[in-house]
Amino acid sequence: MSNLSAVLPPQELNVLHPKAGFRLWLTAEVHPRFPPILLQSSLKITYEAPPGLKKNLLRTYESWTPEQISKGGILARAQSLFCLAWFHAVCQERRNYIPQGWTKFYEFSMSDLRAGFEIIDRLFDGGKPFQWEFVHGLLESAIYGGRIDNPSDLRILRSYLEQFFSARLFSSSLSAGQRKSRGGTRFFPPQISLPNSCSVLDYRSVIENLPEDDRPAFFGLPANIERSSQRIISSQ
Repeated sequence: MSNLSAVLPPQELNVLHPKAGFRLWLTAEVHPRFPPILLQSSLKITYEAPPGLKKNLLRTYESWTPEQISKGGILARAQSLFCLAWFHAVCQERRNYIPQGWTKFYEFSMSDLRAGFEIIDRLFDGGKPFQWEFVHGLLESAIYGGRIDNPSDLRILRSYLEQFFSARLFSSSLSAGQRKSRGGTRFFPPQISLPNSCSVLDYRSVIENLPEDDRPAFFGLPANIERSSQRIISSQ
């Protein structure tokens, strides 16, 4: 953008007469120095990802290749990546229930997901014992938790980390119905069962079986929380 401004000062845009077939496509993120004249002279298209846990999870698995999921043929690694995808989706979609879900809107993004992927990928590399505390610490203090400035929200995040990144969750001796956290609550909704597979197709199949509309129970929230979500949507 700085190079474009040097060649073509924004104030000169309004006096130009481009050919009828001329088109210039620009992609940009929000930036305080984006020329307002250029913005006013443009036809603007914004993209918003469709809401919902199911669509969020599908986007994540579309961004991961089958080789990334099955690398090394390590079952616990593939399952950990699903837990990361679920954790990321819950963190993002919980923003629809402000102020009960989170107290404010936090900018959890794909960069957080990529950082989480790198952590899991490296910790499983070399066949060393997996360090759950290391995952908890980095995701809480440096990545997702680094965006949170409210103690109550930080406790919620910490609870999710303990729930979805635990050796008990990946115990092969436990059935899907037995996999519960220390508090006795299920790690995942009843329709979710971690596949005993490293195939991306098996994980996508699990995601496809999720309902299109989120249920508050997916986030550990009461059923009447839907009113808050409706207020958030109507105010946008």
